[in-house]
Amino acid sequence: MKKIIFSISLIAMLFCSCDKWIDPAMNTDPNNPKEVAMAQLIAPVEANLAYIVGGEMARWDCVWMQQIAGIQSQSAENEIYIIGESDVTNAWSYNFYTPGMINTKIIMDKAATLNSPHYAGVAKILMAYHLGVMTDHWGDMPYSDALNGATLVLKPKYDTQEKIYTTIFTLLTEAITNLDAAASTFSPDVEDLIYQGDLSKWKKTAYAMKARYSIHLAKKKGATAYTDALTALSNSYTSSDDDFKFVFGSAYNNSNPIYQSEQERTGYYSASATYMNMLAATSDPRKAIYFDGTVGSKPGEPNANAAVIGAAYASSESPVYLMSFVETKFIEAEASFNTNDKVRAATAYNDALKASLQRDGVYGDGTWYNANKETDATITLAKIMNQKYLSSFLQVESWSDWRRTGYPALVKATGAVINEIPRRLPYPDDERLYNKENMPTGITITTRLWWDVN
Repeated sequence: MKKIIFSISLIAMLFCSCDKWIDPAMNTDPNNPKEVAMAQLIAPVEANLAYIVGGEMARWDCVWMQQIAGIQSQSAENEIYIIGESDVTNAWSYNFYTPGMINTKIIMDKAATLNSPHYAGVAKILMAYHLGVMTDHWGDMPYSDALNGATLVLKPKYDTQEKIYTTIFTLLTEAITNLDAAASTFSPDVEDLIYQGDLSKWKKTAYAMKARYSIHLAKKKGATAYTDALTALSNSYTSSDDDFKFVFGSAYNNSNPIYQSEQERTGYYSASATYMNMLAATSDPRKAIYFDGTVGSKPGEPNANAAVIGAAYASSESPVYLMSFVETKFIEAEASFNTNDKVRAATAYNDALKASLQRDGVYGDGTWYNANKETDATITLAKIMNQKYLSSFLQVESWSDWRRTGYPALVKATGAVINEIPRRLPYPDDERLYNKENMPTGITITTRLWWDVN
């Protein structure tokens, strides 16, 4: 009996005093810290953004835009416009929102708390880029009611695409002000894998993005969209050295997403005959850079012998171009042409073409360039947009350009399950299952976005 009483007393003493001798830190997982420095967040945000934009999104968009072809399995289904809500869940839920925008918002909040406007500026540009890609693929989306940390809303309301665009421009304007701040407690440095803390290049990128999203609104705003784009471009990139690109590493888990796709799904993608034929029509020297071979696969008619994507764009260390000097010069050409300044349009077109050839290492002595450049008497909108398309290999912006302008003139794939090329992505099943009350209804992949009016 005494032993039983002693045991009970000992147990009681242990329970009563456990808070005095057990170190509460033992319940803290060192692999899941509650606080992470801004310098530790920025690189993963950049890498994740480049990985999804240059990987899954590019594969969908560029198959539909007939730069590349889907040869087998899911890629062949995508080519004839078969894509479902479960196909896009990974991109939406586990790349763009988590960890992408959530971690970007953490940087923005930390920068405000720590009086670090330089970090705030970079984070706002990254947030604007996330929003731009997402809204141009899905339209309305949760933002202002989401990403609220401790006050997390489990069923966030959707912002209209018009409101998202307003948010993009606000973020970019604020970012420019932040980057101009004379003092910042913390500033990005080598942990910034895109610009290594060069704030002047981040500022140029903010203006470049203003130009991109201004010209997207041409169907809504008319001439104002073009003048807004030209105004922004005056403070944008001055050469390809300013390109907003992410360079991947040689280690497999750090490698380019197209490279990983090709390694894991050999034979899924090849050259599209549409793109190959357009390049071949002028003996374009970039054809040998884009593809390893000369045969293309017709849309909807898989050809297993078609050329594979070239090493310059499908090697482990190939860069993903998020925005470039080449793109800004084509924006200038389009905006100038549509404001009736054909001299400036031709000059910008030629600058863009030359920069694209130089970037891909095929400018040579300029013979092909000189034979294919334009003058104010020969420049047309079709030439501008078609050449932008040829100069934007594996870049998602080509889909936005086609929806805005109708160029290039594409014919739907053979065996297509719908009557036209898709104009948006379906919402993911995560939204239908967990946020159905707020998810827009009656949407199909041919429903036009807010800015994509007839």
